[in-house]
Amino acid sequence: MANELRISTELTAVQDVEETTGGNTYNIDVIDTNAGRSFGGKYKTLTAYTDNDIARWTAAVVSATSYDGLNNSDWTEASDVTDGTLPTTVHAVSIEYVAELGTVGTVEVAVTYSGGTPGTHRLEMASLDLGESVVLPISGGTAIANIEIKAGAYSNGVNEAKVNVLVAGV
Repeated sequence: MANELRISTELTAVQDVEETTGGNTYNIDVIDTNAGRSFGGKYKTLTAYTDNDIARWTAAVVSATSYDGLNNSDWTEASDVTDGTLPTTVHAVSIEYVAELGTVGTVEVAVTYSGGTPGTHRLEMASLDLGESVVLPISGGTAIANIEIKAGAYSNGVNEAKVNVLVAGV
């Protein structure tokens, strides 16, 4: 049996509805009737990976304030990954914004495309607030340098965003 990457996702459109009953006003969150329900499910990539194609950073401080690729540790105070080996081609990435010192704001995640040149065309995938995370499946794969990250603000020991990052591919 080959190793596989399993991803679960869900999207729920929520309306904030104000209702007044008996002189009391209530704000109620309800599923948007245009959507009718939550959407999502499970995805299993067909790309088998090995122990040489998966790596993670744990509680890494994002020091880049302009987009920087995950192909090395230049985007972080860390000198190397916490565990594993960086893949050449990424088929899935997960980024969790787990802690903040001072005031950082958001952690931004982007994917560059078209020719594989980082920064040529950038698709901004997520703007994470503290406590949020994102998982991105990349079916056809992309060069690890094309997965980029930055923090809204950084000052060593003053304003720091800590993230957990997992990259897997081939």
